[in-house]
Amino acid sequence: MQIPKQKVRVNIKTESFIVKGTVHTMVDSRLSDYITSQKDKFIPVTNAEVYYLGESRKVIGEKKFKREVVCINVDKIEMIEYL
Repeated sequence: MQIPKQKVRVNIKTESFIVKGTVHTMVDSRLSDYITSQKDKFIPVTNAEVYYLGESRKVIGEKKFKREVVCINVDKIEMIEYL
Protein backbone atom coordinates (compact mmCIF):
# COMPACT_ATOMS: atom_id res chain seq x y z
CA MET A 1 0.00 0.00 0.00
CA GLN A 2 1.37 3.39 -0.95
CA ILE A 3 0.54 6.57 0.95
CA PRO A 4 0.09 9.67 -1.25
CA LYS A 5 2.81 12.26 -0.62
CA GLN A 6 3.51 15.78 -1.77
CA LYS A 7 6.92 17.31 -2.42
CA VAL A 8 7.71 20.41 -0.39
CA ARG A 9 10.83 22.53 -1.10
CA VAL A 10 12.40 23.70 2.16
CA ASN A 11 15.36 25.52 3.65
CA ILE A 12 16.46 23.96 6.95
CA LYS A 13 18.93 25.59 9.32
CA THR A 14 20.73 23.86 12.18
CA GLU A 15 23.64 24.99 14.33
CA SER A 16 26.23 23.71 11.87
CA PHE A 17 24.67 23.66 8.40
CA ILE A 18 21.91 24.80 6.05
CA VAL A 19 20.12 22.31 3.81
CA LYS A 20 17.98 23.24 0.83
CA GLY A 21 15.98 20.39 -0.62
CA THR A 22 12.71 18.50 -0.81
CA VAL A 23 10.73 16.92 2.02
CA HIS A 24 7.94 14.45 1.19
CA THR A 25 4.90 15.03 3.42
CA MET A 26 1.39 13.67 3.51
CA VAL A 27 -0.93 15.36 1.02
CA ASP A 28 -2.60 18.48 2.50
CA SER A 29 -0.72 18.19 5.81
CA ARG A 30 1.27 20.86 7.61
CA LEU A 31 5.05 20.70 7.56
CA SER A 32 5.22 21.22 11.32
CA ASP A 33 2.92 18.22 11.91
CA TYR A 34 5.11 16.06 9.70
CA ILE A 35 8.27 17.00 11.60
CA THR A 36 6.81 16.51 15.08
CA SER A 37 5.29 13.14 14.11
CA GLN A 38 8.63 11.54 13.21
CA LYS A 39 9.17 8.62 15.57
CA ASP A 40 12.77 7.97 14.61
CA LYS A 41 13.62 11.71 14.95
CA PHE A 42 15.22 11.97 11.51
CA ILE A 43 13.66 13.39 8.37
CA PRO A 44 14.97 12.60 4.89
CA VAL A 45 15.61 15.52 2.56
CA THR A 46 16.02 14.66 -1.12
CA ASN A 47 17.89 16.58 -3.82
CA ALA A 48 19.75 18.32 -1.02
CA GLU A 49 22.27 21.13 -1.19
CA VAL A 50 24.31 21.33 2.01
CA TYR A 51 26.09 24.50 3.13
CA TYR A 52 28.34 24.31 6.20
CA LEU A 53 28.35 27.11 8.78
CA GLY A 54 31.46 28.35 10.58
CA GLU A 55 31.80 29.52 14.18
CA SER A 56 30.38 32.91 13.18
CA ARG A 57 27.24 31.05 11.97
CA LYS A 58 27.85 32.21 8.41
CA VAL A 59 28.22 29.96 5.37
CA ILE A 60 31.83 28.84 4.93
CA GLY A 61 32.89 29.89 1.43
CA GLU A 62 30.59 29.35 -1.49
CA LYS A 63 31.11 25.62 -1.75
CA LYS A 64 28.03 23.48 -1.42
CA PHE A 65 27.65 19.74 -1.42
CA LYS A 66 24.86 18.07 -3.38
CA ARG A 67 23.43 14.79 -2.16
CA GLU A 68 20.49 12.66 -3.30
CA VAL A 69 19.36 12.20 0.31
CA VAL A 70 20.43 13.56 3.69
CA CYS A 71 18.78 12.73 7.00
CA ILE A 72 18.40 15.51 9.54
CA ASN A 73 17.84 15.04 13.26
CA VAL A 74 14.63 16.97 14.03
CA ASP A 75 15.95 17.89 17.50
CA LYS A 76 18.74 19.89 15.80
CA ILE A 77 16.49 21.96 13.52
CA GLU A 78 16.55 25.65 14.50
CA MET A 79 14.51 26.94 11.57
CA ILE A 80 12.63 25.54 8.61
CA GLU A 81 11.00 27.56 5.87
CA TYR A 82 9.22 26.93 2.60
CA LEU A 83 11.07 27.79 -0.61
